[in-house]
Amino acid sequence: MIYTNSIENHRLGNTTPFADVAKSLGWTLAFEDNEVERSEVDACWYEKGFAPKYTDAEKAEQLKTQKLFEAQQLLTAKLAEISNYPQAESASFDTQEKEAAAYLADNGIDKAEIPTITGIAAGAQVELAVLAQKIVDNAKDFAPVRGLYLGRHKRVRDLLNKAATLAEVEKINVEAIFNEEIVQDAQ
Repeated sequence: MIYTNSIENHRLGNTTPFADVAKSLGWTLAFEDNEVERSEVDACWYEKGFAPKYTDAEKAEQLKTQKLFEAQQLLTAKLAEISNYPQAESASFDTQEKEAAAYLADNGIDKAEIPTITGIAAGAQVELAVLAQKIVDNAKDFAPVRGLYLGRHKRVRDLLNKAATLAEVEKINVEAIFNEEIVQDAQ
């Protein structure tokens, strides 16, 4: 039984599942559990058949948002697995790589043109040439795997954008896409 104090447009007012609470508040209207339903839109209780519901199109859009968020979380997690560097350092990888390549192409380059790696070398007390070579070597190893996961994220996003129905969105398994076995090209 669900006890309520009012009904307005088939929406039940304040409700309680407890008869003693209802009686103490003076509520007299009661429904069996099968005569009421909870709305997925506003989480309020309504008489059976009158609860607002999301359309399939609205559900599809909500699910797309959830799956895209899941893909972003998996992308971040997968990149963290292959890189044991702190986020602040990882965020500067592209800058480091550009500066290292510029330095290796012309080691007489003005240090003001390569401030990130100059600062890292000074802070780590490492020779700039050694650091620049290490950055370029690491980038060669990291870039293909990072590209793979960026590609998987893009595939999820593209599949979600193409999905027109709730059923199509539900078929997209984000985790399975991110956990596919890496197949090496036969070149």
